[in-house]
Amino acid sequence: MNNSDLIVRTLAQAGVRWVFGIPSGPVLPLIEALRASPVEFVLTATETSAAFMASTVGYLTGVPGVCASTVGPGATNLTTGVGCAWLDRAPALAITCNVATPWLERRIQMRIDHHKLFEPLTKASLACRHANVGEMFARAISIATQEPPGPVHLELPEDVAQAAALENRGAPTAPARLADLSNEVAEAISNTLMSATRPLLIAGLSFTRNQSAESLLEFIERQNIPFVTTLHGKGFLPENHPNSAGVIGRARRSDLKNFTDQADLIIAIGYDPIEINY
Repeated sequence: MNNSDLIVRTLAQAGVRWVFGIPSGPVLPLIEALRASPVEFVLTATETSAAFMASTVGYLTGVPGVCASTVGPGATNLTTGVGCAWLDRAPALAITCNVATPWLERRIQMRIDHHKLFEPLTKASLACRHANVGEMFARAISIATQEPPGPVHLELPEDVAQAAALENRGAPTAPARLADLSNEVAEAISNTLMSATRPLLIAGLSFTRNQSAESLLEFIERQNIPFVTTLHGKGFLPENHPNSAGVIGRARRSDLKNFTDQADLIIAIGYDPIEINY
């Protein structure tokens, strides 16, 4: 088993079904390993398309979407879709297949610093070397799926992809579950609501990753609280509901800002720091 086989096995054990990308010399070892696995390589029009498809798969399934590119311009093409995964909090793995390790620090055609390129767009940027490939991929899957989920970049040199595997790792460990603070939160909200005269509820991006829309709507109706959503939270609560005041940053944004500014209590459900209100 070589490192590409180990990568594909790790992806399959994590539930990955597709790797999106475009063939090139450094990508071929990974593609060849995919041929003999249940994980399918999906040819895309561009690396940008591959990254958008990986982002969408991660967002819809919770299993990291995976995209792969060659060195240099292939990697830069990935960044738009990886940036989408970053903004949408979608778990994804972006694999840049690089030149062989002896050439990594040489000034050669097309080579750029992949880690500096992806650092502001990902939760982590990891370098695969001969003795750590399994560890890096297991770690990347864990990081990508931990709250808040998001993309992780992995650099895979061609000689590392072809080398015999020095590890025999199992499936990545499941991300740690967040502590259940629902009772404490419910008590705090209840106590604060008793003294509020103009409460407002805001539902944001993180709210879209749970299955509690009906329960939240019941709470809104029981307390008769007006609500708004962020752009990323749009559509997960009914916008035709009588308590809906609109979507932050969309039509009537000035009126909506004046309305929210008058609230003496804001209950933020799933609001993500990455979201900008106005």
